Amino acid sequence: MNNLFRRFFLALSFLTTLPFSSLITKQETKAPEDIDADLSKSSTFFPLIGFLLGAILFIFNKFLEYTDILPQLSTGLTLVLWVLLSGGLHLEGLADMVDGFSGGTNKDEILRIMKDGSVGAKGAISLILTLLLKYLLLYSLTGDIKGKALLLSPVLGRWAMVLMGYFGKPASSSNTLTRMFVQYLEKKELLIATFFAVCPVLFILPVRFIPPGSLLWFIIGVLVAFLLVFSNKKIGGICGDIIGAANELAELAVLFFFLLILR
Repeated sequence: MNNLFRRFFLALSFLTTLPFSSLITKQETKAPEDIDADLSKSSTFFPLIGFLLGAILFIFNKFLEYTDILPQLSTGLTLVLWVLLSGGLHLEGLADMVDGFSGGTNKDEILRIMKDGSVGAKGAISLILTLLLKYLLLYSLTGDIKGKALLLSPVLGRWAMVLMGYFGKPASSSNTLTRMFVQYLEKKELLIATFFAVCPVLFILPVRFIPPGSLLWFIIGVLVAFLLVFSNKKIGGICGDIIGAANELAELAVLFFFLLILR
């Protein structure tokens, strides 16, 4: 039971900026191999953490709906909170991935660019376009549909990260964090994480929306498969930036889906 709580708070600390997320992890001292295993197995809770983030966004958006704030501003404030809750971690991964794949001509160059702390022009453009798309998609959604999109986008985004970790392999042996994440991620963790990703969709969507809503899992699966194939071709595996980018792209895919299919 202690391990379950520790892994939950480890996932919370890893994926969010919530201030109480490290209460348990700071109190325990473990062997390095146990820490590696805990990081991999904490992925079980990734979709659950996504649901927690989505619930915060949902409540915040509902609060703004009862104020006199213009819809344009309330959408912008919701997006700002979305970014703040994750610390921009996955957006940074997306920017680094774009910089690496667009600027490197071979594996070593691509990985070097991704490890560079600075953001290039193309990475910055990808950030701007991603945030602009999120804003426009959120603004285009209204009422209950917008609330459901806010709840489910972070869930399926974090599920995409678990899929990347389970089916992917580290592109470099020096990529310690990625190796730690994928090393002990087994079928059990994947199945439980998938359970946590499926349940919110079934419970949140109205019955009439469940058949088309089930396409969400297929869409996320195709997106992850494309990233894995493309990344394997370019650098022979994945790294943390690509896992983070998968989250951002999956969140965008969910918002597009709600706009085009369920609106």
